[in-house]
Amino acid sequence: MNMTDEKTGPIRVILRTIQVTNNLEPAWDDEGEFRFTARVSSRDRGGVLVETRLPAGDGTYSVSDHPARNRLYLNHVLFEGELDEHLEVEIIGDEIDLLSADDRLGRYHREWNGSPSSWIGYYGPSDEGASDPERMENWNVILEIEKAN
Repeated sequence: MNMTDEKTGPIRVILRTIQVTNNLEPAWDDEGEFRFTARVSSRDRGGVLVETRLPAGDGTYSVSDHPARNRLYLNHVLFEGELDEHLEVEIIGDEIDLLSADDRLGRYHREWNGSPSSWIGYYGPSDEGASDPERMENWNVILEIEKAN
């Protein structure tokens, strides 16, 4: 571990916002019911795995794909702790249907390597161009990695 790593200390991974761009419902149905599963993992420190279900329990979020009503402002901490040189975040979104099979929004996946101090920042759907990992076919993710106290 180098000096930069020692100064970073614990980090915090926060899921700030989910934006649904296609609710996978027929045109006459304005809102879909969504559930998300987030997994934060690392090969560091003997292996780390933190899984979070949003919302907790059996609930769902009702979300439109209309631009005025398609954002979930979650500000949910997915992970807080110290890592050495590896971080992986995966989020899977499902649109829950009562009368048919559930629809999968898709899978968000991003991996960071190197010094945790280099990971600090904001990760959103428009900061890296057309191939931005936070912009998927049916939804967008906004994450922030910050230094924890």
